[in-house]
Amino acid sequence: MRIGVIGRTHMLISSAKALAKAGHQIVFVYTCRAESFYSASEGDFEALAVEMGCPFFSDIDVYSNIGKLAEIGADVCVSINWLSVLKDRFLDLFRYGVLNAHAGDLPRYKGNACPNWAILNFENKVALTVHKMTEELDSGPFLSKTYFSIDENTYITDIYNWLDEIVPKCFVEGVSKLESGGFIEQDNSIRTLRTYPRKPEDSRIVWNDSTRSILALIRASSKPFDGAFCYLNGTDKKIVIYRARRQFVDFDFCAVSGQVCFSINGNPVVATRDGLLEVEECMFLEHREIDARGEIVRSLRNRLT
Repeated sequence: MRIGVIGRTHMLISSAKALAKAGHQIVFVYTCRAESFYSASEGDFEALAVEMGCPFFSDIDVYSNIGKLAEIGADVCVSINWLSVLKDRFLDLFRYGVLNAHAGDLPRYKGNACPNWAILNFENKVALTVHKMTEELDSGPFLSKTYFSIDENTYITDIYNWLDEIVPKCFVEGVSKLESGGFIEQDNSIRTLRTYPRKPEDSRIVWNDSTRSILALIRASSKPFDGAFCYLNGTDKKIVIYRARRQFVDFDFCAVSGQVCFSINGNPVVATRDGLLEVEECMFLEHREIDARGEIVRSLRNRLT
């Protein structure tokens, strides 16, 4: 089958290579500006096009190239993380439409940053849904839905590692179903949860929040994202926290939220509104050469703000 590629992220590059390995022909590669936390740039997509021996496009205005894309004659297009909702004049270019790998349980989780929001909402699973795109956001029929169980020890890193593995497989399996049909309509009786984009500044820790909520924020903001953050003693010393865990003690205590109470194996233990949180991995954003954990536990008068 002749397949076009449109979107971003290294998962899409891996999927294109998996489809080619399965015997399909990649006939064009289309990308646009990458996000700062992506491990694949526009240059990586250009290299993919060179490897596949096909035309390469890099801009947000796909409609200015409709004529060229129509001449190429792809049967289907695969997509991840395109910046805008694609319109019918693009979607209708392909006999089997455009397949999107959506990291959300459709039709419940529609929109952006679905795995991050799933952690923040204390869900017990996330899904990868391969569906046919329509002009309405994340609303087309789907070919497959695959689940990954999560709990309060799951980090966004774990989910992205799973996506790295499963996305190419699901695209290959999905394309193999196209000629025999296989689309399933979404269940419109399920109420949609529209999730919106998150920015790095949304991950600031409020230490007067509950331990559970702070830990969820850290888990949802960890790598490959920028991390949850706070400041030392209200200064401009920004601390990025990637990993933490609940800590329990066999005594009652009084402490201000954000106060450093003690350390365990060099890890700061910090008071929250309703408990203690052990910081396992952190760093100073602007002073990476300084041991952030050591600086934090230097005094019990220190506060994370």
